Amino acid sequence: MASNYPRSPNSIKRPFRLWDAKEKAAMRWRYYAGPHNAHQGALLETRWAAVGSCIEVYDARTGKLLGQYKRRQHTIDFTGE
Repeated sequence: MASNYPRSPNSIKRPFRLWDAKEKAAMRWRYYAGPHNAHQGALLETRWAAVGSCIEVYDARTGKLLGQYKRRQHTIDFTGE
């Protein structure tokens, strides 16, 4: 799964990224310096996403998946650390 995530030259400054699993694309402008901020951003994006969407938080340096937020009808489900 880690090989699907794109690398970037500035991954040292803001290595935590958001990935839209439904669209299979990185979310533009959603780069974070810390994991806490990335999870907050993912929660915000998931809240306004369509039902059935899945937003993933990952570390661009290692490709490690830190968590997934899945939008349901009345809730947001979290899977991960």
